[in-house]
Amino acid sequence: MTLHPTKTRIVGLWTGDEGFDFLGMHHWKTKAETSQGKVYYTTQQWLTKKAEERIRGVVKERLAPPGKRVKSFKEHVDWLNPKIQGWRNYYYTNYSQKRLAKLDWYILQRLTRWYAKKRQRRRWMGSLNEVKYIANQYGLKTLL
Repeated sequence: MTLHPTKTRIVGLWTGDEGFDFLGMHHWKTKAETSQGKVYYTTQQWLTKKAEERIRGVVKERLAPPGKRVKSFKEHVDWLNPKIQGWRNYYYTNYSQKRLAKLDWYILQRLTRWYAKKRQRRRWMGSLNEVKYIANQYGLKTLL
């Protein structure tokens, strides 16, 4: 096994100044405190920007093209649910909740845009509550 010279570097985790990306997660050392006031060090992990962009790309590739408007809402939900479940199983940590919440909003937004275009509605935000209701009826999973 050989190390890639541009990808390999030494990271000083002890100082807490920088972290590193590994397997789609960003790792960062921070100081924490127990309820009794004892200080300890821990490593926080959250998904990387590259992983977040990849997830957005998968969702957009499924819901954005005009050819996908012939599919039903249920077909999209059935296709998205295993992917969402897998992403949640892999990327969920206590520190990644804010980013996963943004991805949940992105998925709902994409579904709403798809639904509005399928119904030939100009303003997609007007369909948001309807899409939330339908998504709930069909059991769309979330990342949180």
